[in-house]
Amino acid sequence: DAHRGILYVDEVNLLHDHLVDLLLDAAAMGASYVEREGVSVRHAARFLLVGTMNPEEGELRPQLLDRFGLTVEVSASRDTDERVEVVRRRLAYDDDPAGFAARWAGEETALRERIASARALLPRVVLGDGVLR
Repeated sequence: DAHRGILYVDEVNLLHDHLVDLLLDAAAMGASYVEREGVSVRHAARFLLVGTMNPEEGELRPQLLDRFGLTVEVSASRDTDERVEVVRRRLAYDDDPAGFAARWAGEETALRERIASARALLPRVVLGDGVLR
C-alpha cells in the first residue's frame, strides 16, 4: 500500500532487527516479497520513508539512518499558555471537526500558498559550505 506513497513508522528505532532488514531490502530493491506456504508474491515498493523516534529509547541502526534524508528535532513547548492553547484547540476539534476546519481555513490556505511559493523557489536555492556543514 505504500508504493508511490509514504511509509510512516512510529518509533522506528524500536523495530525488531528482522523488520528493519525487510524494510531496508524493500527500499533498496524497490520491491517486497511475501513467501508463504509455497506462494511467492512480489509487490512494488518505492516509497518515502518517514519515521518518529525518541533517541532516549535507543539509536537507529546506521543502515536505516542512511534511509532518512532529513532529520528534525522536535521538543514540546514549556510555556504554560501555549500548552493550554494546544489542549483547547484539540478539544475544539473533538467537539466540532468541521467547524474547527472552517475556523482555520484561512490560515491553512495562507500556509499552503507559502509552501507552493517555497517549492517554486527551490530550484534556485544554492547551499554554501557553511550551510552544508
